[in-house]
Amino acid sequence: MRRWFVCAALLVCGCSRLPFPDPRLEGEYGAALKKWTRQVALYSGLETRAFVRVVYLSPEFVQIQAQELSKMRAELPDQAAQTLANLREQYRQPSFFAVAYMPDRTANDWNESNSVWRLALNMGAGERAPDRVLRYESPFNAEQRALYPYIDDYSVAYLIRFPDPQSPAVPAQAQQQFTPVEAQMICAGALGKMLFRWRLDGGPETPSSAEPGQEQGPVPSPKLP
Repeated sequence: MRRWFVCAALLVCGCSRLPFPDPRLEGEYGAALKKWTRQVALYSGLETRAFVRVVYLSPEFVQIQAQELSKMRAELPDQAAQTLANLREQYRQPSFFAVAYMPDRTANDWNESNSVWRLALNMGAGERAPDRVLRYESPFNAEQRALYPYIDDYSVAYLIRFPDPQSPAVPAQAQQQFTPVEAQMICAGALGKMLFRWRLDGGPETPSSAEPGQEQGPVPSPKLP
């Protein structure tokens, strides 16, 4: 019996630090999903505060996702072309799909206007706040689970859209020609800071990172007179 309790304790400690295992990603779509996904784990000592995967819905990824979606739906060529056009329009602005696990479920609130996290995207022209955040949670539909196998019943998913990037050094009439070379999405709050990075021009990429916030100790009881 004692041995069982020791094993159980080790498992609990391990689970508090280990992220969810990577799903098996296969084929062209799996390779693209892996290429455009960044993940960070936010810890404070032995405490897991957040484990987040973010997929950048880049034009390259959107095209491959449209092909995968059309294959699942057994679409004819004209229907597949319409699916691609719809996805390109839907994700015309910089968009990201995130799967976030947080033991403190009250902190998993990216879609709220008064969220405990600040979300922003920097593509070379300063930070911009999202203009739309959609929330998805269990039960997820079959299509979502197939396109994003990172989804699990303990996490919340978000579709995050940001305004088009603009370079202050480029004249207004030429803004559409501005081509970002890097994307940095930040999520910061009292629990810590998570920074997701994508290099868009093929150059060397700085790894994504996470820094814990201040320790969240118990609230002391008021002293009796």
